Amino acid sequence: MKKIITGFLKDHLLFTAIYLCGCFFIILFYILLTKGEVETLYPVLISVFVYLIYLVIAWFRYYKFNRRLPNAVKNKDYELSPSTCEQALSQQTINGIHQYYTELIEETRSNIVDKDRFISEWVHNMKTPVSVISLILQKEQVGSDDLANIKEENEKLLNCLEQILNLYRLNEFSKDYIPEAADLTECVREVINSKKNQFIYHKVYPKFDVSEPVTVLTDVKWNKMMIGQFVSNAVKYSDTAEKPKDVWFKIERQGGNVLLTIRDEGMGIPEYDLDRIFDPFFTGENGRIIKNSSGIGLFICAEIAKKLGHKIDIQSKQGEGTTITVTYLAKL
Repeated sequence: MKKIITGFLKDHLLFTAIYLCGCFFIILFYILLTKGEVETLYPVLISVFVYLIYLVIAWFRYYKFNRRLPNAVKNKDYELSPSTCEQALSQQTINGIHQYYTELIEETRSNIVDKDRFISEWVHNMKTPVSVISLILQKEQVGSDDLANIKEENEKLLNCLEQILNLYRLNEFSKDYIPEAADLTECVREVINSKKNQFIYHKVYPKFDVSEPVTVLTDVKWNKMMIGQFVSNAVKYSDTAEKPKDVWFKIERQGGNVLLTIRDEGMGIPEYDLDRIFDPFFTGENGRIIKNSSGIGLFICAEIAKKLGHKIDIQSKQGEGTTITVTYLAKL
């Protein structure tokens, strides 16, 4: 309201000044012409009264339009009820701007959908030869170092392709989300088993001594995806070509929550990188050491956790390892 009043006064300040100056010079002219014998107070009062009536009418027309104006920013079909030609032109311009940007957004969205579809199809096509390579390797000698290296690199390629697919699936998370009560212990075990080749290749070993089932509220598929990324990072950054390392898994209850802790003995994260590890495509100092770091794994984890209502906390010290804690809502 205050903003509208201020705007109205500013818009009519110049006109009011010119009007009063005009009245002053007309009155001065008649005073000088008649040497003060003509009554001027009465016509001055009439003039001012007529001007005040004009201001009241102008105010209601100004207020009615400008009070509705903010609503037209979000709704292109909102009726502003213009009272003047200037207001009608303003509404026409606003509608034109809405129409222009609506068409531009639709065109952009269509291009993005086409690009997403193309990349998704491309990733699926790339996964086919990766799967074929895996089948061929299974038929060959298991003990061959060369074949083991090929298999490891093939799994890295498959993980990268899965990351890209997951990144695109996040845009339509609500269509692929099934909230349910899940056994967190079993989820962690399944993820560890699915990564056993990665553990063996990097000479890193899981330590998981929780046996009792712990039920949490989550989406099983997305939760496994998130834990799998944490496990892959723990294994990858623990391989320092020294003695074998361990990755520790711990599940504990804390009030109405369940905490999953994954602790590795790897290279750790520098303190100055900790605040940026969830940024997309950020690899940090460790990413310059581990050449196949993409910088999107933890970003995807953060997005998954946010959408599932979980909380991620990462503590790390360079040279001593990293501890990741995921907080779930426990099933009552």
